Amino acid sequence: LARQDGALPSRTKEFAALVARAKGCEYQAMHPAKLTFQALRVHLNDEFGECSRGLEAARSLLCPGGRIGVITWKHSECALVVDFFRRHEAVRDEMPQARWYQAQVTAGRAPPLQPGAALVMEATVRPSAAELQANSRSRSAVLHIMKRVEAPTVAELERRLYPLLQWPLPEGAGGHGEGVGGALGEACPAKKGHRPKGVAKEARGGGAGSGE
Repeated sequence: LARQDGALPSRTKEFAALVARAKGCEYQAMHPAKLTFQALRVHLNDEFGECSRGLEAARSLLCPGGRIGVITWKHSECALVVDFFRRHEAVRDEMPQARWYQAQVTAGRAPPLQPGAALVMEATVRPSAAELQANSRSRSAVLHIMKRVEAPTVAELERRLYPLLQWPLPEGAGGHGEGVGGALGEACPAKKGHRPKGVAKEARGGGAGSGE
């Protein structure tokens, strides 16, 4: 409406007032235009792109056993870190999919997975009660600690496993897929990994393609 009236603001204060009029009162004790300005800043600075590139650069510099520590405050930031981790998540021996695939390797029906620069999520640390009392702004902070290991990645396991089971590859499994069964703890509860139905049954050898 402001554009139609030729009354688009040219100053931040005027723009904030326009957003406040459009949105009305917030249920939180903050200015109605806060999130709008935040979204503009994130877009103009390409903050998510910068974070993704920074994480990849940090991973490329890690030696085996090296760690990356990342603090997130918002769910969108947390989801970005979780997606990065899942692209490089290391296969764990207790994964049903890994056990099933290893059985195929032993039987000569599949090639072995090759180890590479993978990551394990060591911990997700939240502020203690004492820290919250001293610094209330830390209430939404989460410290994600990832360690580099030499192991096959879950993404590579999926690329080899799914065709054997005649399953469609997960979206983005060409290198950007979400790991199945990721050890993320409560880092980002709303962001769940892709776990196709029947994977546990197939991994126990009870389904198609098991060869048992």
